[in-house]
Amino acid sequence: MNNKQALNLSQLRRLWLVLTFVIIAAIVIVGRLMAFQVFQVAPWPEWIGGEHTVIAQPERGTIYDRNGAILAANGVDYQVSVAPNMVTEPEELSTALAPILQQSRYDLLDAFEQERQFVMLDGRVTAPVAAAIDNLPYYGIQLDPIPRRFYPQGKMLCHTLGYVDFNGDGGGGLEGQYQQELAGEAASASLNDSPLTVQESVIAREGSDLTLTIDRSVQSLVEHHLTQALDTYGAVSGEIIVMDPRTGAILAMAASPCYDPYAYYDTEDESLFLNPFVTRQYEPGSVMKLLTMAAAIDSGTVTPQTTYYDAGVLEVGGHLTYNWDLSAPGTTDMTTLLARSLNVGAATIATWMGADTFYSYMQRFGFGRPTGIDVMSEASGLMPLPGSELWTESFLATNAYGQALAVTPIQMITAVSALANDGDIMQPYLVEKIGSGDDAFIHTPTILSRPISAETARQVTSMAVTAVAREVPQALVDDYTVAGKTGTAQIAENGVYLQDDVIGSFIGWLPADSPEIIVLVKLDRPETPWGSYTAAPAFSDLVSELVVLLDIPPDNVRLQADVIAARGN
Repeated sequence: MNNKQALNLSQLRRLWLVLTFVIIAAIVIVGRLMAFQVFQVAPWPEWIGGEHTVIAQPERGTIYDRNGAILAANGVDYQVSVAPNMVTEPEELSTALAPILQQSRYDLLDAFEQERQFVMLDGRVTAPVAAAIDNLPYYGIQLDPIPRRFYPQGKMLCHTLGYVDFNGDGGGGLEGQYQQELAGEAASASLNDSPLTVQESVIAREGSDLTLTIDRSVQSLVEHHLTQALDTYGAVSGEIIVMDPRTGAILAMAASPCYDPYAYYDTEDESLFLNPFVTRQYEPGSVMKLLTMAAAIDSGTVTPQTTYYDAGVLEVGGHLTYNWDLSAPGTTDMTTLLARSLNVGAATIATWMGADTFYSYMQRFGFGRPTGIDVMSEASGLMPLPGSELWTESFLATNAYGQALAVTPIQMITAVSALANDGDIMQPYLVEKIGSGDDAFIHTPTILSRPISAETARQVTSMAVTAVAREVPQALVDDYTVAGKTGTAQIAENGVYLQDDVIGSFIGWLPADSPEIIVLVKLDRPETPWGSYTAAPAFSDLVSELVVLLDIPPDNVRLQADVIAARGN
């Protein structure tokens, strides 16, 4: 055998060795694959993770005021946990952590000594608490963010905004009413970890933003004046609503007492969660005389010059109606009836109209049904109608001056707004826009009803201007003509009217020749039991600043402008 043959034989042997190794390796690999894919089908997905569901959570929409100020937004709390095997200085860490978490140092030491990979110390702490923990120079503590709704303006608008619970569900107010729009829609998909599988995209529908009709500056001013009025007049609670009667847009809604929507869970009195603007029903008292007069004039029953004889008492359905001051003024015209707020006069013109006409108008004004304002849990009020089990003939008299019926604050201001808007009642609303960009929904002001003619509205407004000037100078605002009416209603409990507890209210609109705002002030159980001495001056104090903030020109400026324009023509 020569050298060449010997070399070929050696190469052939090495080739067979390599080939044998490759064959053996292939058999091993194939065997392992068969073991995983054929004989161990069930454990395989568990080992690699297999199919699993992925959920994409949307971001909740932000709530803005009409000028873009943030009223409700998204933030985070933090979950605090510890990995005991990573804690190297348990004594020092427990000493530093105890006052921050407000937990016992010994309880924390017990947690650090547990033989577990993970121990929860607190399920939810605020961002400042988390920051204090994060600054500690120790190992082993973990902070995990948890979504949380927060309210940059604090308690402002608490009843209007509502709150969001830890499950992401809105409770009360706009947070509840617009839960679907604000929350968006989560998306989920089943994904497989195999690199051979085409993965599905998981994209959530983000929550829509809300832009309100509320003006934060106006709201702040109104809340300040409400607090001041409660303190000045010793009232236990109250509400103020500011509305644009031309559109139905709510510019401010203030109620006290309030709660903190960020820490809603700390609220001990659960009744505070009820929205008083739309759920708290009360007897409106003499404010109702505005609408009784409007119905009588619009139906042709009376004119502003009509007179009646007021003997100081009137019997209707077995019930005796007296004037609030027990007066008997004799022959009286309609403007004096309003100015002096005569119960006998209101009951008289209601009987002249008759039940069918009177209640037909009251229904057109919206009593006995919700206004449809876009906020949760609106009550319908209570106005029994002839033919119902609750109605008696005496109600025709008492309802005319605001007793034996129940309204909500939003119902009352919405009904009277017809007088400030040429007879048209606009749908009250709080949300101006939903979403952003080209797909945004923009609210269009909508006429809710036309209970009276424009001429009737102007006549009653003129009468209400005279009434305020004559009898309620406390409600006047310098350089503006104010139309309005006071209300003082006894509070009924268990079917009995309390002697010393009343609700004082005033509703007014201005400038009377072309109203831009209408304001309802309602004070519960003031120490002075007359709306003219509580709610009326509170109205004046507020509106004197409000007209400046809203840049509403005084009436004399309007008249001068009209004269200049006329001369120019």
